[in-house]
Amino acid sequence: MTKRQFIASLCLVSAGWAIELSPASLSAETPLVVQQPARGLSAPAPSSKTPQVELLNPGVEPRQQLRLKPAINVKEITVMTVKMNMDISASGQSSAAAKIPVSVMTFETKVTKIDSNGDIYYEFAYTNANIVGDTGNTQPAALNAMRSALKNIVGVKGSFIMDNRGFHKGGDIILPAGADNNVKQMVRQMSKSLEQLGSPLPAEAVGKGAKWRVSSSSGFSGMNVNDIATYELASWQDGVVSMNVSIEQQANPQNISSPQLPAGSTLTLKSFSSQGRGKVTGRLDRLIPFRATVSISSNSEMSAKNAGSSEELTITTKMAMEMTLESK
Repeated sequence: MTKRQFIASLCLVSAGWAIELSPASLSAETPLVVQQPARGLSAPAPSSKTPQVELLNPGVEPRQQLRLKPAINVKEITVMTVKMNMDISASGQSSAAAKIPVSVMTFETKVTKIDSNGDIYYEFAYTNANIVGDTGNTQPAALNAMRSALKNIVGVKGSFIMDNRGFHKGGDIILPAGADNNVKQMVRQMSKSLEQLGSPLPAEAVGKGAKWRVSSSSGFSGMNVNDIATYELASWQDGVVSMNVSIEQQANPQNISSPQLPAGSTLTLKSFSSQGRGKVTGRLDRLIPFRATVSISSNSEMSAKNAGSSEELTITTKMAMEMTLESK
């Protein structure tokens, strides 16, 4: 493999990691992942630990416990929009900042049962996914590939169990008829991200101004990442809860393995960090918030060696992303 081809492959791998590592801590209930394997799929190796919730400040009186109790048999329709810009440089060669097309995904959820202990059973299904708006300088072939990959999730559905604090306890996902290996691989990757998407509630009673921290560790494509999300209860009135959230991610230097890397090559993470802020507004008697937003920026640096070469290349990635959930 030539140096130019090797750099191109590293840029592709780096872009994929930047997208996958972007936190989506918009909601405790965003149904994008499963804890148990999809039917017909082998179970992925465990890649994350149960999130730890630490109350930092109980807030002012009056206080009460935040507990989820959504209405049964009410269908919610949620639209998730993702906007992203990325700049990748390899071996000192900087590429122009890439404006990645906006992706929009729609899914439906319905609570089917609530146990006496508060466990929530719900179903979900993806009904639409596409690229919208200005596609910038994206080549038609790349644009078609992105659109095709997004549409692969349409028809994916499943059922889950979650306790009333937002901790997922298991689930099952069903692939559409005729799903190919790419769809199965995508679902396997999604199944590794449960804690990354979760935002469990504190066990203690809280009031306005309360703060709590959710800590977890996750594995993404051979990279171990530490995640910290800090929540502040901005308001709680007439059943409507509004929370501010700050997000931090960090990964220690480590060797990385990925099937996307060229055979015989090596890749080492030197540094990775990500920061973000957002807001979540909704009701405890609904599964999905009315609205949730988050803005995130991340930076990473990796070193790589091509098979049979002693030359070490450095690849850096900078990314900015905005995500929005709207539900009705």
